[in-house]
Amino acid sequence: MLGTWVATAQPTARKAVGDYDFGLHGLRATYLRYPSLTGAGLTISIKEQSFDTSDIDFRGRVVPTPALTRLFSDHATTMTTLLGGAGNLISTGRGVAAGVRLAASSFDRLLPDTLPELRRLGVSVQNHSYGVGIESFYGPEALAYDRQVQQEPTLLHVFSAGNSGTESTTAVLPSPFMTLTGEFKQAKNVLVVGGIGSRGALEARSSRGPTADGRIRPELVAYGNNGTSESAALVSGVGALLQQTYRSQQGQLPSVAWVKACLLASCQDIGLPGPDHEAGFGSLNALGAVSLAQNRHYQTGTLSTTDVAQSFTVTVPPGMARLAVALAWNDTPVTGSGTLRQDLDLWLEPMGGGGGQVRPWVLSAVLHPDSVRLPARRGIDRVNNVEQVSVAQPTPGTYRVWVKANRLPDGPQPYAVAYSVDSAFTWFNPVADATLQAGELQPIRWLWQGEATQRGTLSVQLTGETTWQTLADSVRLADQAVWWTTPDRNLTARLRLVTRTRTYLSEVFTLVRSMRPQVLLNCPERAAITWARQPGVTTYQLYRLGNQYLEPTRQTTDTVAFLTPSDGAYVAVWPLVGGKPIQAGYTINYQQQGVGCYVASWLAARLVADTAQLNLSLSTTWNLRTLTLERATTTAAFTPLQTLPIQPNQLTYAFQDRPPTVGAARYRVRLTTQTGETVVTGEETVYGTRTSTPLVFPNPVAVGQPVSLALLDEEVTGIWVSLDGRVLRPAPLSGILKEIPTDGLPPGLHLLRLDGAKTGRHVIPVLVR
Repeated sequence: MLGTWVATAQPTARKAVGDYDFGLHGLRATYLRYPSLTGAGLTISIKEQSFDTSDIDFRGRVVPTPALTRLFSDHATTMTTLLGGAGNLISTGRGVAAGVRLAASSFDRLLPDTLPELRRLGVSVQNHSYGVGIESFYGPEALAYDRQVQQEPTLLHVFSAGNSGTESTTAVLPSPFMTLTGEFKQAKNVLVVGGIGSRGALEARSSRGPTADGRIRPELVAYGNNGTSESAALVSGVGALLQQTYRSQQGQLPSVAWVKACLLASCQDIGLPGPDHEAGFGSLNALGAVSLAQNRHYQTGTLSTTDVAQSFTVTVPPGMARLAVALAWNDTPVTGSGTLRQDLDLWLEPMGGGGGQVRPWVLSAVLHPDSVRLPARRGIDRVNNVEQVSVAQPTPGTYRVWVKANRLPDGPQPYAVAYSVDSAFTWFNPVADATLQAGELQPIRWLWQGEATQRGTLSVQLTGETTWQTLADSVRLADQAVWWTTPDRNLTARLRLVTRTRTYLSEVFTLVRSMRPQVLLNCPERAAITWARQPGVTTYQLYRLGNQYLEPTRQTTDTVAFLTPSDGAYVAVWPLVGGKPIQAGYTINYQQQGVGCYVASWLAARLVADTAQLNLSLSTTWNLRTLTLERATTTAAFTPLQTLPIQPNQLTYAFQDRPPTVGAARYRVRLTTQTGETVVTGEETVYGTRTSTPLVFPNPVAVGQPVSLALLDEEVTGIWVSLDGRVLRPAPLSGILKEIPTDGLPPGLHLLRLDGAKTGRHVIPVLVR
């Protein structure tokens, strides 16, 4: 065993912030192509810290657990959003599996949660986006996870590889190798995910394998805007979609091995040809994994003897770019070692002649700096419990897939095989029903599995036009992305990518301007919102927040909508483009936008003045008739002072008043509607004074409490003086409303002497009691 197990290792969350590009990996294309596939009926557990249960993107899907607390983690909330957010707040906030139930667990315990508790909660996927220090050995935590999956073969654990690829290590290999952050990531029956950037290249800090016994780790990589935590969360969400697909077909959950086989058969090879110890078997292809599962491109079985091989056939049509087959099985755990126990073999045979066996890709398992950098070669794998065989530009025809046991010391072994037959080009973003933000820089994405040198021209055709506008010439298809600043209009369009031999035409998608409703009124029984009219849009769809998701309420051709309490606090407005409502902005809580019942703001220009000046800003003048300024002084009653008629489209009004006496005067405005209803603002207090007359209050004052001084002169010195003339305490004072401490003054009558540059000297008796 390499290294030493540290029982006191403390987990740390990997902070995640920022927007996400769900065009990567075909994630957006997956939910648009398979809209009913949301992970509904399944539960994902997020093992780290509590997430924000008040987030409307988790509404109605949070499973109560002891780990849920009011003190939530931003990191855990981000992971939960990525793998299962509903997109209620904004469409770009929709996670991979928007229908899963969400449970929180704590990483204070690095060992697995108990099976009875996981079963009680119905957890089928657990996401682990955390790590400890670099640990390069198979320890008790790895053993515990392997045992748990052996006992519950359908429970998928997804771990982030870690962000320590650039850190120094004490392992037998130099960094970036053997930099996995936690010995629990050495387990055989879990899935470990590394990180890539937005352009598909491996992130330097993404932790690498191999494991202590030479196994491939991570198994695959995915986009991590801020680290491998996010990569793991995306894969957890895809795992739930695969589980839902299998359950709908077979009536039960699939094994962890089946999910692995689907992911590894479909992922795109990056870096060196074949698997490697940096990116595993390649980059996540969510659309490919779900599509092969939906098309039942898989086989499951059990091998009971080493004497008999099992097989099935795969047909490859002409013009395909790649055939990939993956085999996976849950291996028997061994105390103190991740060494393979149950050993199975995979190979392909073209039928009808034309070649012999095609063996899987294997890596050197020797822990030497030169060996881990060697490219994969075809051979027989005696180390891993996952294997992949792939053929580029396969000859059309029928292939037979063989699975055979080499060693079964622990008895019969269930296994899963999945296969993918890939064309060279697949659109990822946009696809049918996709939306791109108008007037903004947007990524256009595709999957390319053809020749690396192929180039083409990318063009767009907008609604109503017959010509194609060139967006980019000499596009290298292997880059798999072009960034396009879209037209600032609401319309539909389609793309075309033309090479010297082929034309790839996208489905029709929508460009839509971002919009956000503004609050006009927020009255107890009625509210109103408005939004900017969108060019080319005649109808808008209103939504409210239901028990879990946004629900349509009504359509309007106006740009103002009135709400009642039955609409709830959350509201969204989507434009209809091409006859369909398109989520184009934020959902707002109209009760928390800083707008009251007609009143946007009501403020006194100065707290202390000889003439009160007050400013009122309205959110709308709809249905208003008059505004009346009212004043109260020493009594609770308010006296009307001035009434102004509402002016069309005028939202700001100014009032002036000279209080009849020195002291505090309270003001408010009474708003009267066309129908006779009234709305009253809050109160604003102005301390009326004269240029040379100070106002001290309260007087008398309680022992130890400060007194306030209202005086137009802003620079004053205040001095407490005893009745016998002794100076007790000088204090420089500034500001319009000044505060003077009385700390240390005994009860009784004291004199406050004020010396101002403009107002001269004043002596005011103050009673302390």
